[in-house]
Amino acid sequence: MKKSAFTQKDLKHLLELPFRRLGHVLAKAVFSPKKASYPFHVSKGTKILFLRHDVLGDMITTLPLIRLVKKNFPEAEIHILCTPSNSSVLSYCNVIDQIHIVSPKILTAPHVHLKDIRAIRSLEFDIIVNCYTARTSKNGILIRLLSGPNTISSTVYAGERYASYFSAQSTMAASAISMWDTMFMLGVETFGLDYTDEERNPWLPVEEFHIESARQTIQNLGLQEKQFIAVNVSVGQKRNIWPVDSYIAYLRFLIDIGYSPLLFGLPKELSIIDQIQKVFPQISYYPFGREIQEIGMALSLAQCAMSPDTGFVHLSTSVGCPIILLDQQRPHAISEEWSPFRVPYVRVESETSLVADIQVSYVIDATNALLNQLYS
Repeated sequence: MKKSAFTQKDLKHLLELPFRRLGHVLAKAVFSPKKASYPFHVSKGTKILFLRHDVLGDMITTLPLIRLVKKNFPEAEIHILCTPSNSSVLSYCNVIDQIHIVSPKILTAPHVHLKDIRAIRSLEFDIIVNCYTARTSKNGILIRLLSGPNTISSTVYAGERYASYFSAQSTMAASAISMWDTMFMLGVETFGLDYTDEERNPWLPVEEFHIESARQTIQNLGLQEKQFIAVNVSVGQKRNIWPVDSYIAYLRFLIDIGYSPLLFGLPKELSIIDQIQKVFPQISYYPFGREIQEIGMALSLAQCAMSPDTGFVHLSTSVGCPIILLDQQRPHAISEEWSPFRVPYVRVESETSLVADIQVSYVIDATNALLNQLYS
């Protein structure tokens, strides 16, 4: 059997091992938290802080968990630590009592954000729930910096070596396949909650005016509900970019089968939209500057959506919009973890680490498969 090449990533991991081990020793000596067993006790006025200081899609997967906790403990104070990139989805979330917006760098450089840390710590939280499943050691240290002497903490089980960072780790959450269920089960085990199957469903907190505005906008664009397909051209990372020529070929296919495409993107994608509209002047794009809640409601009116960006995929999932997901090559377990949840979907995976290498014919086949699934 041919041995795999020793990569630069392997070398980096090898060099980091001694420091990781030293970090665990120091954590045990310095950051060791108050130990606790599940379920955590909650009473009137209990202050609970959820850490979700990452990006939009991750926050969306956490909303059913937070709703469940608030439903069971309406007199508890629910706080959430978030970032500018994911705070917008919480604007109309009535199950959260207070939102704390911080820089994502609070995790990697807490010493630069001591003012924010002191302000949050002064609120004297009883329970902190870590919903960030990466960088476990750094999150453990951040939680200790945010904790008072009696604060207890919970996280998804990551191994016994992390026991020195958290009061308890959820094995129930770790055994879930989807990130949606991972987050939900973290709450179930942490607080010992009963739940209905319906409560696991994705959810986007919106107001009635978001629904009406989305309907009016779709009408103003000359489109009919369930007769258009949402096509997202906006991505957060370069590896997820799909070429303009591929979009053009795909849009031609949608028009040929009788659907009206509707483009979604941010102002930074205006040049891509302009190139597309030079070929298809009849294709509209959803107006910039609308709230994420309205965009979600617009997606709920589409027949389905296509996106190379997982944030858009999770937004579609939260409103029940069927989705074609263009994805980079990933291990199967990771693909399953971040798949759409409880909504019809088809994944098109690149043969490389770049979405750009996905052939248009594969996306067309995926779209036909999804549409056949919806009509069957």
